[in-house]
Amino acid sequence: MKKYFLINAFGKDRVGIVASLSKVLYENGFNLEDSSMSKLGGEFTVMLIVSTDKPLTEDEVQKMFLPLMENLGLQIHVKELEEDEVRKGKQYNETVYRIVVYGADKPGIVYKTTDLLAKKGASIIDMTTEKSGDLYILLTEVALPENVSFEELRSEIKSLQDKIGVDISCEKIESVEL
Repeated sequence: MKKYFLINAFGKDRVGIVASLSKVLYENGFNLEDSSMSKLGGEFTVMLIVSTDKPLTEDEVQKMFLPLMENLGLQIHVKELEEDEVRKGKQYNETVYRIVVYGADKPGIVYKTTDLLAKKGASIIDMTTEKSGDLYILLTEVALPENVSFEELRSEIKSLQDKIGVDISCEKIESVEL
């Protein structure tokens, strides 16, 4: 029976973090199911979902990473997941949209955008923000329930755009089931 684990790792950015983490996984027979990795400021953060056929516990998996925690100064947390939790995240029955917010930086851009999305029942699949000087960019992919129309979403996004004084675009993403 397969076992699944969520591994979160973060620490000061340096060359070799991903290679070191993936080496531990490879040497211990794990399969990398899903991942997200990003440099944020001077830090590097990693989220992995891995699987193994070995009957390991969270503590046993955590101990595999002790040398990396000591040598690279990483914080690493391991959480066991149920298979249905992993599979549920891969099911996109909803329509998926990409929303881009672009404009002068000001308080509330993320809050007001995500508040609108939450009120529509949207589930955030991925979100990235970046600030460069006075420019703020928010990129997100969201899954909408079937009862929310594209026209309704676009109308409310247009209203939000006018209220907060930024450009917001919304487009449907053709999903590919892997």
